Amino acid sequence: MIALLIVLCISLVIIFWQDLKIRHIHVVLPLVVFGSAYFLTNYPQNNLKLIGINVLFFCFTIVLLTLYMSVKNKRFLNPFQNYFGLGDLLFYIAITPLFILHNYILFFITSLLFTIVMQFVLRKWIKKDSVPLAGLSALLLLLIIVKDVVFSFQKITLIR
Repeated sequence: MIALLIVLCISLVIIFWQDLKIRHIHVVLPLVVFGSAYFLTNYPQNNLKLIGINVLFFCFTIVLLTLYMSVKNKRFLNPFQNYFGLGDLLFYIAITPLFILHNYILFFITSLLFTIVMQFVLRKWIKKDSVPLAGLSALLLLLIIVKDVVFSFQKITLIR
């Protein structure tokens, strides 16, 4: 259990660093995050249902984003070419075992707000125009996991 938690935390640190430095994350990292998150949760018997519900919410959000941007620009826009990276998609799907739906929605919204704030704070040091969404979300998730492991009150994740 401790080993899985360490693997998860190291993977999140690597995602943060890679996305911040090169704006790409290795495809293996979300798989490692997903695997370690799956086996760290309190509800292994309900994991598939939990994952499915969270993935449906995320897909619904991406579809709404695509529709909104396409209507706004009066033509179909692929969100992965213009607004959202494939690494971001893989990251948000990889973390689905860690949350029940309302906490997943809370994390999703909080991570977007955190990313906006950090983008403004770090704009002197970040030279690229793109936003490291997966990396900054991984940093926030790491902070939340540390809080959940160290303090037992008001847990956000499902980590035992």
